[in-house]
Amino acid sequence: MREKRIALEMTQQEVADKAKISLSSYQKFEIGDRNIRTASFELVCRVLKALEMDPTAFYEGEYVFGEPTIFDKEGRKYIRSGRLIDEEINEQEAANAMRIHFIEGAMVIPLKALRALNSPEYLELLYQDNRLGIRVVKKKDEYALTIPKTVYSGRWRGVRICRQPFTEMVYELMGGKKGNYSGDLSFFEKGCVMALDEVFPSEYMINEEQFFLVDNPEE
Repeated sequence: MREKRIALEMTQQEVADKAKISLSSYQKFEIGDRNIRTASFELVCRVLKALEMDPTAFYEGEYVFGEPTIFDKEGRKYIRSGRLIDEEINEQEAANAMRIHFIEGAMVIPLKALRALNSPEYLELLYQDNRLGIRVVKKKDEYALTIPKTVYSGRWRGVRICRQPFTEMVYELMGGKKGNYSGDLSFFEKGCVMALDEVFPSEYMINEEQFFLVDNPEE
C-alpha cells in the first residue's frame, strides 16, 4: 500500500480523505498494525479504490509493490515495472518511475515508462516548441534508437541514452549546470511528451549498472 501511494504521489491524508476514513485508520493499515484483509469488505474497497487498486486482484494475491504481477515465458513472476517480485523498492524510485531524467548529461528512462509505451523496440527523440518528445516507431532507421529485448527481461531498471548533441541540448535547456532535473510525462497513442518549461530540481540517483546503456549512432 505504501509503495502504491508513493507511486501515485499521494500523502497518507489524501488517501484517507479519498477513502473517507480517518488518517490514523489508514496509517494502521499501511504500517501493518491492522490487517486490511480482515477489515470489512466495504472498507477494503474504499481504501483500495483510493489507491487505484482492484479489490478482486488484491484478494487473489496479484499485487506486488502495489502493481499487478505478470509472468514471463519461463514462469518467473514480475510486476509491470519489470522488477522481480523479490526485489526491493525505495520511495525515491517509486516516485520517479514515470518521469524522464537528465543526470550528468545522460537521458534516463525508467522501465515503467517504457512499459507504458508498450515495451517498444525502436524510439525516436524529438524536440519542438520547448517540448521533448519520444515517438515509438516500428522500423529501424538512421534516427531511431534500438531498445533491445533484454531491457524488458527483469534484469534492468530502465535505459540510459547519451545521444550527442541532442541530449546535451535538452540537458542545457533543463538547466543542467544547476543540478539534476526531471519532468512529468503526457502519454499519447504513439509516444509521450514532456514540457521542458515544467522541469524541477531532482535528487534522483541511479545505479548505472542497473540501467542499460543504449548504443547510439553518431549524429
